Formats: sequence, C-alpha cells, structure tokens
Amino acid sequence: MARGNHGWQPAKIELFKQRLSIQQVADEIGVPYEHLKNTLAGRTYPMPEVRRGLPRVLGKPLRDLFCAEMLGASYDPSKASAVRS
Repeated sequence: MARGNHGWQPAKIELFKQRLSIQQVADEIGVPYEHLKNTLAGRTYPMPEVRRGLPRVLGKPLRDLFCAEMLGASYDPSKASAVRS
C-alpha cells in the first residue's frame, strides 16, 4: 500500500494523551488493528466503524480527529481505500 501524504492524524495524538493503544481502541470499536493503524497514519481512509466509534471512545468530534482530506473521501473496501500520494 502506498504511503499516504496526510501523515499522522490528530486522533493518534489523542490516543497517546489518553494512554490508549491502537489495539485497545481497535478492539473497542470492532475494527482490525491494521486498518486503524493505517488510518491513524494517514494511509487509509477511515471505515464507517472508525468514523462512528473513535469519537465515542475519545470523547472528541470526528472533525477534530482527522484532517479534512481524510474525511472527504469514502471508505471503499473493494479498493482497500489507500490514500494516493
């Protein structure tokens, strides 16, 4: 998968501040660890489960957790939704 040009998302910093691991949050919201890790790194657009679950777990609005470019595209599982560089 190509490295995205969006870099680490604000959600990653929020996880760090709240002392949560990517694995803990992935388990809590019911998504694969690899997907959440890649989404936080700006490589993959967030699945609907991430868009719904992450704000609930972190107590922050979705718009504060991802850059606008990451939220502007829809997740497409048939294309693995890799962010293009």
